[in-house]
Parts: sequence; C-alpha cells; structure tokens
Amino acid sequence: MLTQLDDGFEITAEPGRGRVRLRAVERPWDDEILDFLCEIEDAGISATKTIRTLSGDSLPAWTAELAESYTGWDGVRSWKSLEHDLRIDATHDRRGHVSLRFAVRGPRGYEADAWEASACVQLDAGEDVRRLAAELATFLA
Repeated sequence: MLTQLDDGFEITAEPGRGRVRLRAVERPWDDEILDFLCEIEDAGISATKTIRTLSGDSLPAWTAELAESYTGWDGVRSWKSLEHDLRIDATHDRRGHVSLRFAVRGPRGYEADAWEASACVQLDAGEDVRRLAAELATFLA
C-alpha cells in the first residue's frame, strides 16, 4: 500500500510487517546531486539513511519497467543508488505480486564492511507498481 506523506510517501506491507518511507528530497548544491531519506522498519529493526543519487539514478524509469512487466519475470531485478547506500531487489511471484526488498547500507554503502538493514514490501503487479513509478517520478523531479 502507498500512502502520501507531507514530504514524500510510505510503502507498507501487511499490518505489522515491513514499512519503507522515502522523504525529504533535496538538492544540497543546486546541481545533479539529489539526496533523500530512506527509512525502513520491519520485525524489530529500523534504519534511516540519507541516499545520494545523480538526479534519481533512473529509479522512476527502473520502476516503470517493473510495471510494464506486470505479467512477471524470472529472478531478481535490482537497482542501486550512486553510492550503493540503497539497493532495491524486485521479484515477481507470477501470481500478480511484486516483492520489493529495500536494503540500506552505511555509513559508506560502497564499502564491503558497511552495515546493512532491509525490509520487504509487496505490491500488486501492474497498477500498484505503476503508481509507485509515478510517485517516484514526482518525488525525484
């Protein structure tokens, strides 16, 4: 389920399970660098990380490709942010659902010994993923 927030949006799984918030987007130097907060919660864990991208690192386009593949795909499709501080792994169950695993890494996500925390949310393939792609396009514009 997608829910609008004042400064972003939230994706939730079934009650009591994973929750991901993307919020507080900013361009710190008025150039191509775009930062936002990713907050994840699931089963006793929570993590917040500032994610650095180059104008969103094509995240809306990647998500739109997932939406266009609503009938399903094999394996895992992944997206990574510029500094590898956020990775999203998408799988399709071929029964109309897409699982998105959001993994944040810190303090420097590109380093092998960075900590990692993740949460998984599930959306209906097609319309829910299309809505996510539209939310991301607006959020990262």
